[in-house]
Amino acid sequence: MLLIRNLILVLFWLLVAVATFSPFSELEPVKEPEALEEWQIPSRLTALSDADQKKLLQRLAYPKAAIPKQPLPDFNTIANVDRKKQAFFDYLRPHVKRENQRLLWLREQLLEIAEKKQKNLRLSIEEYAFLYSLYDEFKLDVAETDQETLAELLLRVDVIPESLVLMQAANESAWGTSRFAIEGYNFFGQWCFREGCGLIPLNRAEDQFHEVAKFDSPAASIRSYFYNLNTFHTYEQLRQIRAQHRAENRPLRGEALAHGLSAYSERGHEYIEEITAMIRFNRRLLED
Repeated sequence: MLLIRNLILVLFWLLVAVATFSPFSELEPVKEPEALEEWQIPSRLTALSDADQKKLLQRLAYPKAAIPKQPLPDFNTIANVDRKKQAFFDYLRPHVKRENQRLLWLREQLLEIAEKKQKNLRLSIEEYAFLYSLYDEFKLDVAETDQETLAELLLRVDVIPESLVLMQAANESAWGTSRFAIEGYNFFGQWCFREGCGLIPLNRAEDQFHEVAKFDSPAASIRSYFYNLNTFHTYEQLRQIRAQHRAENRPLRGEALAHGLSAYSERGHEYIEEITAMIRFNRRLLED
């Protein structure tokens, strides 16, 4: 009984406090810790031993070191079209890879826990702490961990193909030359709704209040994009397509997942066709 009571206490405080150290807290993710030592567990989580705290942070953190921030190149100065595109891809690709590496790391651990649950094996307190951290990060309101909730979490904790990320970035930022990319590292046209959170569009109507989110680095912009597609109900179709491909052992391709983006743009199907056409046309450069 004492063990169960302590476990409930741990989970309660995790639900209250886990957002403090989650790398995605809202549209504009908090500054990412650059080293494991910078990820702080709140002192009130006293039920977790020092060893379990360290294990939890190792589970949640990025498996690769942070990428040093580089100024946005002036892509307009590159006359050769293929070189301009390649420079754009080279600038963003390391950040895309890093996000996907973390998602694969989290997913691998989730699959191991799901297998334990399926075999009716007991999970450790540290494993429960990890699960409830992810429930919070990926915006799932979960009262009890079972196969259904784990399946829903696995729908969200998964990679987004590089081709899709890079083509949407190219489309939304005019290959890194838009005002929002240059002034706010916003490559995906993401909006925010808090005054001063971003840049005011020049053609914004008087009755509108949105701003175009401003980020302090390309990494933050890409983290926000991944967060949006993996958590918001708007992109549930994309996640279902991805899960179906997983179930059928088919590769995750940008063209396929693009069909879950009908709500990304008011142009709907036309937007999907444009993105898929861009992926096909630029496939050689994307594969490079």
